[in-house]
Parts: sequence; C-alpha cells; structure tokens
Amino acid sequence: MKGRMAGALLKKLGSNFGKAFPKIVDGKELPGRGIIGSVLPDVGFGVMSGMMTPGDFGDKLIAGTTDAVIGAGMTGGLRGALGARPGSALGTTIEYGGGMLSGFASMPVSEAMLRIKGGGSSPYDKLQEEQYAALREQVKQELYDQMMSGRRPYTMGDPFAQEGVI
Repeated sequence: MKGRMAGALLKKLGSNFGKAFPKIVDGKELPGRGIIGSVLPDVGFGVMSGMMTPGDFGDKLIAGTTDAVIGAGMTGGLRGALGARPGSALGTTIEYGGGMLSGFASMPVSEAMLRIKGGGSSPYDKLQEEQYAALREQVKQELYDQMMSGRRPYTMGDPFAQEGVI
C-alpha cells in the first residue's frame, strides 16, 4: 500500500523527479537509482559535518562543502571502478560506507582550508584557546579568593615521592 502511494506521489511530481530516487514496490528497492539518489548520502554527511564545525557560517560552509564534494567524488569513483550499479547491494554499501570513510579523507583538506581562511588557526584552535583562557582565569580567581580569605592555597604533593617509588 505504501509503495503504491509513494509511486502515485512520484508520478504527480514528475517523471524526471521520480527517476532520481529508488522505486519501492512491495517493500523492495529496485535498481535504477539516479544521480540525486547516489549523491544524497554524501550531501547529508556534508551537512552534518558543516553543522558540527565550530565557527561562523563561512567555516561551516567550507567544512560541509569539502566533505560533500570529496565524498561524492570518492564514492562515485569507487563505485565506477568496481562496476557497482546504483541501487545494488554493493552500490549501496559503497555509498554509505564510502561516504563515511571519505569524511575521514576530507577532514585534513577542510582543516587546511579553514586554517587558510582563519589566518593560520582553525575554528577548533580558536575554541581551544578560548577554553584554555577561561580555565586560566578560573584558576587565578580561585587562588586569589583563597589568598584573600587567609587560607593557604591548595597545593598537590607528589604521590610517588610519598610512597618512595622514586
């Protein structure tokens, strides 16, 4: 029933649109997926990569686009080299598994591009520096509060020296 409803919807949307996505009949996916269906997972992983990247919109756009383009190129190339048809079991495995693996290949490329945009530091470097600065300020404030209250600042001894290990 669901397959028939989806088929009727695709017919209403147009024949070219329907060719881009897998046809489902009685719960089974039939081969013959178009270019949109094969690039869609790579674009999805690119969007997720861009959303998780810290920084401004430009940083997110660079990371997401790099991931999507490299992913689509690598999975399409691998599928073509192995002769896997879109929609087949091997083709689907290459699309999803290769899409995730190509994310690892795109990370150094997008990191280099983000460093160029950021003047030598990536959004991750900037985030780390902000966190270190906040931690340094917190430690300074705690030491200042302890000294002003008349308590001796907390010091940590060497646990190995106490046991006679060294």
